[in-house]
Parts: sequence; C-alpha cells; structure tokens
Amino acid sequence: MQGQMPVAIFLCLIAVWGSSEAVTGIFDCDSNDYQYNSCCTGVRGISASVMTKRSSAECNMGNSFALYGCNLWVYHGCRARFYVNFDCQSMRTISSTCSSYSDQYAQCPISGVVTSMYVVTKHSSASCVYNTSFGFLGNKIWVDKGCKATFAVHYCADSRCC
Repeated sequence: MQGQMPVAIFLCLIAVWGSSEAVTGIFDCDSNDYQYNSCCTGVRGISASVMTKRSSAECNMGNSFALYGCNLWVYHGCRARFYVNFDCQSMRTISSTCSSYSDQYAQCPISGVVTSMYVVTKHSSASCVYNTSFGFLGNKIWVDKGCKATFAVHYCADSRCC
C-alpha cells in the first residue's frame, strides 16, 4: 500500500489537469507562382508531412515547406495536401448533416479541426463513400456526387491559435 500513494496522486493530477490526445488533421497549402505562403491550421502542430503533392515542384521539409507553431508554410512552388500531427486537449464528437445537391461538391463548416468522420444515416440514393463522395479537410467536411448524409464528426475543440 505504501508505494501506491504516489501513483494515486499522479492519476488524480492527470484527471484534474486533463490529458491530450495525439491526432492528425489534413490541410491544403499552396505556393502559387513559387511565392511564400502561410496557411493557418488553427492548432499548434507537432509535425507535418506530405499526403499528396499537387505540383511539379518539390515539397521538401525545411526547404519548401515547414510547420511553425500554428502555421504551415510553403515556398518554391510546393503545393500539397499535408498531414499535420498535433496534441488536442478537447476532442469532441458531433452529428452534422451535409448534402451534395445536383451531384455538386459542397462543404460544411465544423467548429474545430476534423480528425475523422463516418456516416450515421444516409439521406440519398447516391452512395456515400469516404474519400470519394465525402471526406474532411481542416475544419470542414465535404460531400460530392449526390451524397447526402448525417455524419458523426470527431474534431478538436481546442481554441484556435491563428
């Protein structure tokens, strides 16, 4: 029993102060005309990596892109979709309905950086397939190709830093 007291105190402190969860968000950032551009992620990032390069220019960490606090910056023509890893103190899940009318792309805002989502109820005859007719980017969810659904959306509700 004697050695268990420090562990109990430590666990109580974690419960009081809360703990963070390591999560990943997805963001687009483009260097147009080879110019410097800074893109606000809204969260203090730990690391960033290229998910999909959308330019003929190279996207090399430290040379043509980097993460600095809440900002992802790009340079030298790098255009890409990035994974940004960060610690979140306050993960939440909400129910959100988003609809693609006339098979058109549509976005629906969320109150924080989205980390995952799934279909709860489909409201259309069109299929709703992740990364084909629905998905997420930054603090938005998107639908396309006639997908209409109510989604469970997991997001980081920490206060924005930029």
